[in-house]
Amino acid sequence: MTMLALAWSDLTQQIDLQARPSDRLTWLENAVTISLFTDARASADDALPDGGVERRGYWGDIDLPEGESLGSKLWLLAREKVTPPVINKARDYCSAALSWMVDDGHLLAVNVDAQRGALDRIEFEINCQLPDGSWIALLREHYHVV
Repeated sequence: MTMLALAWSDLTQQIDLQARPSDRLTWLENAVTISLFTDARASADDALPDGGVERRGYWGDIDLPEGESLGSKLWLLAREKVTPPVINKARDYCSAALSWMVDDGHLLAVNVDAQRGALDRIEFEINCQLPDGSWIALLREHYHVV
């Protein structure tokens, strides 16, 4: 059996649909892609890119409890230079965006490692501990316009 999966392209920075096996790995990859590349709403104390005023966020957040937002705040790093503090902030944004999978019991743990890739890219290794105790590593790359 197959299902539609969200395939993230590091080169184009876009998501495409692909037929993939209907299994736990496909579900996990979809959940990670949605969690990282959906824009979470910025809080009042977040610095917005280019002095903007739009705090964005996902329209589906309206059904979530007050203060919760689906997605990540990686979008806040647009136009930032890829420096160690920005890489650390990106890692923290990813960890926060993926924590719901542990809270809801889909995973036992999630560990995110972030490092500079090319001059304008941050690479993420996302290690997920499945309910059976085994670990799986997912790799993602995030592009920044410098």
